[in-house]
Amino acid sequence: MAIKLWLTMSLTLLLLFGFLFGLLAAVGYFFDVSGYIIVVLAIFLVFLQWLIGPNIIWWTTNMRLLEKNEYPWLWESVRELCKKNKVPMPKIALARVGAPNAFVFGRTPGSAVLTVTQGLLNSLSQEEVKAVIAHEIGHIKHKDMIVMTVVSAIPVIAYFIARFLIFAPRDRRRDAGAAVLVGFVAFIVYFISNLLVLALSRLREYYADRFSGINTKPTLLASALAKITYGLSLSAERSENAAVRSFYIADPVSAAVEVKT
Repeated sequence: MAIKLWLTMSLTLLLLFGFLFGLLAAVGYFFDVSGYIIVVLAIFLVFLQWLIGPNIIWWTTNMRLLEKNEYPWLWESVRELCKKNKVPMPKIALARVGAPNAFVFGRTPGSAVLTVTQGLLNSLSQEEVKAVIAHEIGHIKHKDMIVMTVVSAIPVIAYFIARFLIFAPRDRRRDAGAAVLVGFVAFIVYFISNLLVLALSRLREYYADRFSGINTKPTLLASALAKITYGLSLSAERSENAAVRSFYIADPVSAAVEVKT
């Protein structure tokens, strides 16, 4: 299973970065920009996303780090799961949000922050919370938060290139026809790369679910996810934070649709 995850991830990353470098190469070709500059720019943009991504999550989420004397059972659950799976102990944060959810973020496994919402602790049993925590620790084990932080930059870069080239004032373009052509290609890259990022995200969620099932009980995670989805569908405070949405164990936006169907 680990080999399949690694191979699928590697192929998806190869395609995503291939699209990014191909798009930037097209921009460089039409506008006489050195290939070296294109490579440096691509690396810089991805590095910037990795560098500031965790800070953006901190700035846009109403959360605080938990003290060691708060929720001792939660600390013990995290410590037990990390020790069992040889995962660095993450910091634990509490998001002061009524909607039930959880996520993990960070630049490296050693700097990971595992975040649970107040709504999650209020809605689920301790065993169900432990199953959710196991899912999130699975993400740390597989380094998912690093991979997703980096790859999520690629559709954003493609989108801004497309917007700039298609809608920029004509007097700022050396070749309007070439700009529009590359702009439309950038929109196609944006669409395809979004699908690839989504597919990669779903795959990594599957392996995190599997990790939780191995370390707790599959029925506990299933029960927890059902309660989280239902709770999100009812909550007026769905924590629809764009910076964090792709990291949540359950998508706040689609929860209401899932419950209705």
